[in-house]
Amino acid sequence: MVKVAFLGPLGTYSHQAAIQQFSEADNCEYIPVKSIPQCFDRLKNELDIDYAVVPLENSTNGQVVFTYDLLRDWMLESDHAQGNEVLPELEIVAEQYVSIELCLISPVPLDLTDLSKIKIGKLYSHPQVWGQVPNYLESLRKRIGNVEKVDSDSTSGAVGICCENYTVNNDVKDLAIASKTAALVHKAHIVDGPINDKKGNTTRFLVMRRRSPLRPSLNASLENKIAAQRISLLTFLIKQDDPGSLVDVLEVFKMHNINMCSISSRPYHKLKKENSETIPEYTELDASDRKWQYVFFVEFAHAEERDWAKVFKDISSRCLSYCLWGTFFRDGRYYD
Repeated sequence: MVKVAFLGPLGTYSHQAAIQQFSEADNCEYIPVKSIPQCFDRLKNELDIDYAVVPLENSTNGQVVFTYDLLRDWMLESDHAQGNEVLPELEIVAEQYVSIELCLISPVPLDLTDLSKIKIGKLYSHPQVWGQVPNYLESLRKRIGNVEKVDSDSTSGAVGICCENYTVNNDVKDLAIASKTAALVHKAHIVDGPINDKKGNTTRFLVMRRRSPLRPSLNASLENKIAAQRISLLTFLIKQDDPGSLVDVLEVFKMHNINMCSISSRPYHKLKKENSETIPEYTELDASDRKWQYVFFVEFAHAEERDWAKVFKDISSRCLSYCLWGTFFRDGRYYD
């Protein structure tokens, strides 16, 4: 059995990403986890969990900073290294893109014409959702009048609240805004959808496992498809206040004709370690007043014909430390 942890509860977009990745697995158990840090920790510490699925970025809202910061922290805090290459205990082996299609959901079968004929209670959803459907909310207000909006911990949780409230008082119908998967999990009903103001909103998820040089990345079947490109994610640290140090690292990609897909950064943050012998250069960086230092994230196309040993040797010589988080197949939904 394959066990997969994901940012829960059941019915979230993280759950959908996990199902997309492991839909062909013969026997798979999906384990909802309360937070992104817990996804990392449980994957590391619970050997019966094989993978974890976490959100990385959204096409509209940008970075999921919790995940970026965890990748940063796990690199900086790792005790495993070869030279200045850091080897955290986890690695990235796949990605999934999930289309964020929001729906208006009811605990009972309804259509839009029914809404003006019944007593509507409250409207539940995750706080981030309200900013994605303002035009729809205005059209809904014109149809049924003002409805109190109530925040929930997740979109799937919002549907659960509506269904639970209905079992207590079926004279009032609460509504939720969530995904089709959330409606399916809670055996609720879609009133209208998709209702996003902007179409094409997509979230990208990473699939992670405990680091092993012996197992290949997932989605190997994509080799026979158009979307057979492989992507690598690299994080690295450079000397602060050293003019041109960032350019020096990025120049390696140009020298070797490597296509960079993205570059971003997160503020440096590391707990001070006493007598650290793993990466001596960290001694300077552990100073308590170290501000405006950054960890850089670069994604690039991984072509087999490159001399990757030479590439990483060149990168290593130009930065304090680096971490190759993984090389994995591009999810075909990236091109949709």
